[in-house]
Amino acid sequence: MHRREPIWLEFTRRAMACQFDVLLHPERPEHGPEVAVEALELIEWLERLLSIYIPTSDLSRLNARGHEAWVDVSLPALEMLELGIQIHQQTAGCFDMTAAKLSEAWGFSSRRGRLPGEQEIADLLSEVGSEQIEMDRQGRRVRFSGPVAVNPGGIGKGYAIDQAVSMLRNRGVEDFAIHGGKSSISAYGKQLLEGSESGWKIAVRHPEQSERILGTLVLRDRALGTSGPANQFFYFKGQRYGHIIDPRTGRPAKGALSITVLHPYAAWADALATGLYVMGGQGALEFCAARPEVGFLAILPGPRDGEVEILTSNLDEGTWIPGLGSRPGDPGG
Repeated sequence: MHRREPIWLEFTRRAMACQFDVLLHPERPEHGPEVAVEALELIEWLERLLSIYIPTSDLSRLNARGHEAWVDVSLPALEMLELGIQIHQQTAGCFDMTAAKLSEAWGFSSRRGRLPGEQEIADLLSEVGSEQIEMDRQGRRVRFSGPVAVNPGGIGKGYAIDQAVSMLRNRGVEDFAIHGGKSSISAYGKQLLEGSESGWKIAVRHPEQSERILGTLVLRDRALGTSGPANQFFYFKGQRYGHIIDPRTGRPAKGALSITVLHPYAAWADALATGLYVMGGQGALEFCAARPEVGFLAILPGPRDGEVEILTSNLDEGTWIPGLGSRPGDPGG
């Protein structure tokens, strides 16, 4: 049996607790290995600035001292925090970079699920809220007005991918894909150079039965972000609790099996995937109706075990191609 040769060059680097891959076409002379390597090195550099697990990073220093004084930060840290605040405002608090303490209280950070008490949740909610992040863009510094701490988990990978995309495009690379952990993807140009169609095909799988492909999304110069509790949850007294916490209530959000968002920028796609999951189906549809640049696909539990329903917004026929394993919800399009 002959092994099929890949149609692209793949470059891999581990950063931000996941694997990043850059896919380039070998036929393009400008798609040399040095371009992919530089893009991955940029992501590693951003990790050193943004990771809360590196004591010398901007965000670690901010979390340690931001309650007492202004903290000087790099331009990438400032930009990412500004984006997070903007998305927090647009989603009416459904996305919040300061909600990590709630995840810790439910045991998701340690992967040992627990039920916090009502008073514990109430106390922690007073320590959550991106409105407590104060920015001085001209001075490139940040401080906190309350007892919050920032965690870039819902936006950092996407922000890093956006910076890598900018580098690749500035170097003249036209046909490429880059992903972080396969839940954050940006794709530009053609997947198959010999074809006339643009776009990269991304299989959409059942969140709990990965062997089942529900359909295909075609990315054309866009980013994709996916969020869902399929891999991080626990049961207590027959009740399932997923890892996506509603920052407004301090409790796990419920509803969809997964949410996928398409957007011109990966940071927005990542953060909105989480924010719209928290927002819920109807709220998410209303949000997207006012923002045609936001493509939305929700996989919902179906009427019988193993079945799912698909809810979409702002996805045309050439972008979302349903498969046999899905059942359309309403509305779609």
